Amino acid sequence: MEYGEPGVLVIFEESAEDVARNVASLGLDLDDLVARNLLRIDYIHIDPVAPVESGDYDLEGLFVRIQCAIDEVGAKRIALDSIENLFGASTSDFLVRGELRRLFAWFKELELTAIITGERGDGELTRRGIEEYVSDCVILLDHRVSDQLATRRLRVVKYRGSQHGTNEYPFMIDNRGLVVVPLTSLQLEQPASATFISTGLPQLDDMLGGAGYYSGSTVLVSGSSGTGKTSLASSFVNHACSQGSRALYFAYEESPDQIQRGMRAISLDLERWVRRGLLRFHCVRPHYHGLEMHLAAMHSAILEFDPQVVVVDLPMPARRWASRR
Repeated sequence: MEYGEPGVLVIFEESAEDVARNVASLGLDLDDLVARNLLRIDYIHIDPVAPVESGDYDLEGLFVRIQCAIDEVGAKRIALDSIENLFGASTSDFLVRGELRRLFAWFKELELTAIITGERGDGELTRRGIEEYVSDCVILLDHRVSDQLATRRLRVVKYRGSQHGTNEYPFMIDNRGLVVVPLTSLQLEQPASATFISTGLPQLDDMLGGAGYYSGSTVLVSGSSGTGKTSLASSFVNHACSQGSRALYFAYEESPDQIQRGMRAISLDLERWVRRGLLRFHCVRPHYHGLEMHLAAMHSAILEFDPQVVVVDLPMPARRWASRR
């Protein structure tokens, strides 16, 4: 879609109709890509019970079938989902290793970028333990539950010819597809702005040198319950919106209506900015996700709304919980 490079999707577990319907929730229209000759979907049904191993086994028939699909669209990319289905009836690891090497070498000869999915084995990255050695790049996905909180994580195990990061990163699947959130930066090269943005309170601006906060800075407002943290943050948001800036407000204790009702008591009308599309609330219970997924959701919301100012309003128990994690 982005580079105009046609592709072939070879699937063994779901029909083309099922795949198209499932990925539609991610904003992908496979039927449109097929109609524009940018994609070919080849569903190869392999009955896990019917195959019986007899004589020599090879992938020559698969090569012919894939070659036809490649030629139809002039494919530059190909995906096979998943590789285990091809060898379900084979009991020879030697044969499987040889055919996998031949398959990967064939893709290279055709200058295709190939993505092949595989299930994790017992003590191995894959069931057969060979795919990871013949692949140029290995990406490991994990979905774990810790303290009753589920988190998806991604790690680049190897990538030949590159200096890649080896840390685990959380990722999430939403209506924009997959969103990977690197939580660490290799270098400290953030720019330092010399401009200022008002706090929304002239007296506090004076206390900060007469101009307010540095634009692009991170400001921590700390205090016990009832000291006015939300009021101070809302004053900042109200002033930013009054200047035409977009504001994103993350709250983990109250709903948007509760926050707006509380701020009306101090003459702050935040609802008008919501109606004008300048203010958006993102409210969720702190224990609904793990910390990593909260950060991934924040990252996704910021990319989508593109705000100029952001507020993160954490209640005291959530701050203690986050610091433990």
